[in-house]
Amino acid sequence: MKNTGYLVGVYSQAIFELAGEAGMADAVKNDFDLMESVMGHEKDFIKVINSPYFTAEYKSRLVEKIFSGKLEGLTLDFLLVVIKRSRTLFLPAIIAAYNELWETHNGRCRVKVTVPMAMDSGEAAELAEKIAAAINRRVKMELAVDPSIIGGAIIRYGDMVIDNTVKSRLRNAIRTVTGYGKRQGKIDEI
Repeated sequence: MKNTGYLVGVYSQAIFELAGEAGMADAVKNDFDLMESVMGHEKDFIKVINSPYFTAEYKSRLVEKIFSGKLEGLTLDFLLVVIKRSRTLFLPAIIAAYNELWETHNGRCRVKVTVPMAMDSGEAAELAEKIAAAINRRVKMELAVDPSIIGGAIIRYGDMVIDNTVKSRLRNAIRTVTGYGKRQGKIDEI
């Protein structure tokens, strides 16, 4: 669907603003964390709320039965609107977008770091501290391992990508020394 990003943005921004006005941004974040956990562990739940075979009324009753007393009223009402408007397919993306808004609002940012081999928790914490100091924000770091990069790291932050891998440095060195560029198509073979 072409408007997916737009819909996700509208819904996530709406619940974020409502939660902020009510002083419940953290509570809604916790509710969404709970919902993500349920969606991750109970695959049948997702199938039912996304199924066209069940009515919105049935889905709403099911959600109220499962989450009543566990979610804040604002979050539950929002979820019921999402069901009524047949937007449940977008719920995971809406939650992810809300979480990004919440993290930005709280001075945090997600950074994805790809390294050639696994790091222990101490090394990861040290790397996260260095990145946080460099960008002057609190960091929630996601680590990925890709042995093909040989050494170095790829750091993704927002729209920025810093590729400081051995593979990238070799490619750049060859371009510099030989004057070869992508137009010849040889550099990408490295």
